[in-house]
Amino acid sequence: MMRFGMHLSMSGRLADAPDRGRAIGCRALQIFCGNPRGWTKSPLDPARVDEFKAAAQASRIDPIVVHATYLINLAAPDDHIFNLSVTAFLDELRRSQMLGASYYVVHSGSHKGLGEDAGRARIVEALKRADRELPERPEILLENTAGTSNSLGTSFEDLAKLLDGANVPRTGICFDTCHALAAGYEIRTPEGVAKTLDDLDKSLGLKRLRCLHVNDSKGGLGSRLDRHEHIGKGEIGEAGFRAFFGDRRLWDLPAILETPQDLPDDDRRDLWKAVEIAVAAGATEPELLEVMPTGPQDPVKAAATAKHARVSSTRKAPKPKPAVRKARASKPAARKAARKPKARRRIKRK
Repeated sequence: MMRFGMHLSMSGRLADAPDRGRAIGCRALQIFCGNPRGWTKSPLDPARVDEFKAAAQASRIDPIVVHATYLINLAAPDDHIFNLSVTAFLDELRRSQMLGASYYVVHSGSHKGLGEDAGRARIVEALKRADRELPERPEILLENTAGTSNSLGTSFEDLAKLLDGANVPRTGICFDTCHALAAGYEIRTPEGVAKTLDDLDKSLGLKRLRCLHVNDSKGGLGSRLDRHEHIGKGEIGEAGFRAFFGDRRLWDLPAILETPQDLPDDDRRDLWKAVEIAVAAGATEPELLEVMPTGPQDPVKAAATAKHARVSSTRKAPKPKPAVRKARASKPAARKAARKPKARRRIKRK
């Protein structure tokens, strides 16, 4: 059965992410392993890592998936950017291993006009280096892309060239529904899903499909627009996801949502909309609907609110000010009275 989860923020303590996931009903979790917009990251505190692992275990969240930061481009033609990307790539794999992640998802990257062959050669080089330096790393998953200009990994054939070219163990793919539709793969009908998975099996082998990114799409079929939408609100729609989830070849995979968060409770709503559709398609357990959270539950905010309430209740009330019995003259009036000359006593002459 499919295990659904969300990509959640790592703000606050490391252990807050599994707690947030448990509060909204996640059974899987995807995170960044540090600042997603910077090349370098602060070292992980071993004590905080232990707290994270304990929280994930207590929440029964499995697997933990780490997504690569946005700056990494393993196909970059510029040597400086490529070296920065590979260094960050290897560092994030080490951090993912520390956190106990099962998978590390990375986009294939963009050759920036240098050419597909040159871009593939750089990606293969990075994958081989990761295998040499980090044999105990999490499994590296290349994510299919939407087909934007100069991007690699859009087609199953291209992904196969990358994985076969590297020829290293413990590598696979993560299938993104929004990117697939944008790239021209019809996944909104049972026939379209069957053909898409048949093509994937022929090019890559289904055993290499390890994780799903479940996102609706703002762009239509073949639009090459990489814009995620709320579940059921985009071009895939509820009927399209029902068809997608209906293929039994997907039922043993973790399904991670990366939908927009326009309102504070959007993560919970999107997660359980996907679960409801999957239950209707037979892809996950109907019993899950009996424990579906019905409102926003952020344990971090709840804990902060509770702490504030406790502090307020223990704080001593201020002593009341004594009542003023007589009105005091204003300062200007008092000064004026002080300046007023005293009346002279007149002496009556005889």
